Amino acid sequence: MDNNQDSSKSSTRKQFYFLTFLHTVLDSYATLLSHLQPLLLKKLATEATRNSLAGNFVSIYSVFSSFGQILFGWLSDRVRTVHFLTIGVAFSALGLSLLWLAPSPNVVYLLLAIGGIGVAAFHPQATTYAGALASEQPGMGISIFLTGGNIGRAIGPLVLLFIPYRFGMDYLVWEMIPGLIVALLIPKILRFEKKLDLTVSTRGTPRIDEQIPQEPFWRVASPRMLPLIVLFVIAAMRTVTLTGIENFLSVHLADQGYSDQARSLVIALFIFAGSMGILSSGWLMSRVNTYVLLLVSLLGAPPLLYWSLHTDGFSFLALLFLGNVVLTSSITVNIILAQIMLRGHENIASGLMMGAAWGVGGFLNKIVGVLGDEYGLPIVLDGLVMLPLVLAPLLILLRDQPDLSKPSV
Repeated sequence: MDNNQDSSKSSTRKQFYFLTFLHTVLDSYATLLSHLQPLLLKKLATEATRNSLAGNFVSIYSVFSSFGQILFGWLSDRVRTVHFLTIGVAFSALGLSLLWLAPSPNVVYLLLAIGGIGVAAFHPQATTYAGALASEQPGMGISIFLTGGNIGRAIGPLVLLFIPYRFGMDYLVWEMIPGLIVALLIPKILRFEKKLDLTVSTRGTPRIDEQIPQEPFWRVASPRMLPLIVLFVIAAMRTVTLTGIENFLSVHLADQGYSDQARSLVIALFIFAGSMGILSSGWLMSRVNTYVLLLVSLLGAPPLLYWSLHTDGFSFLALLFLGNVVLTSSITVNIILAQIMLRGHENIASGLMMGAAWGVGGFLNKIVGVLGDEYGLPIVLDGLVMLPLVLAPLLILLRDQPDLSKPSV
């Protein structure tokens, strides 16, 4: 009996690590756009319209990669299959590796749509399974899973772009091969069991003898609509800042004479800081009052990020890193709180907080691009980093929500 339990735990642990590795691979491709932006704009845009076109690229990609997660969240609440993950990795690798071959903005839009569908197919089910596979500590499990993705977003593009930067961008198309190979391995390695408990507990031990019937979505959501909207707005506006810095800072650094490798390293550092912030949130949320954690995240990050934009050298890098660590330290809180509010519809909750919220945030970067053409990127970047300050007063509307640091929650 003990041997069977040990074997089952070992299998579950291996699946969790492989799922986290998949997230790393997928997000390695998912972040290629921010690194390629200056090169694509130089190839396809005029000086007067380049920031607007950059905003269009970000918004199109976000519509498919983020809003699509609502659809795939709804589907994966009803259909348990690893093929959502297979499609996710394959489409992302295919669509984003072909970007440099696009002869026009319209073809870029099409390829971004394909890559975005891959991102959308993967995330809702994978996030919920990560929490279920780490059932004893779902908060930490989701944080580790998200950290794997963020490490991929930070380091993956540097690996994928090493040969294209060195020998020419035409080599980018061959970078789809590792992703396609990994996609083919997914059905052979992942074996999600039907009995796997997908309901969420913040502290985490699922009670096998307690069966929770699934209520209709609107019956579950309607009594909690106001706090859900607040969580959504915080997640979306935080994404405006994160996505805006990620994409437009890359263009700004190119304007300042940074080489392709140097600006990619800066963007990688910024994204890696986000992975450290998310990883820390899994530890912090069980030790720090939830309200305080959200407040520090929204009030502490803007001064650090603003200061970074007005310094250079080591100070620029250190403050940029620290600012993103603070800003992203509450991302897991958003997801877990939404999943608790929407018990029985956890995939939809993940889709809302990771998908729709990121979609709105990414789509609003279309406006950021227009403002960049009108007023210049330095002014727009200053505004972006101060945006989280505006969100802090909304936290008073979450005062009645569970404190995730309390064992009884």
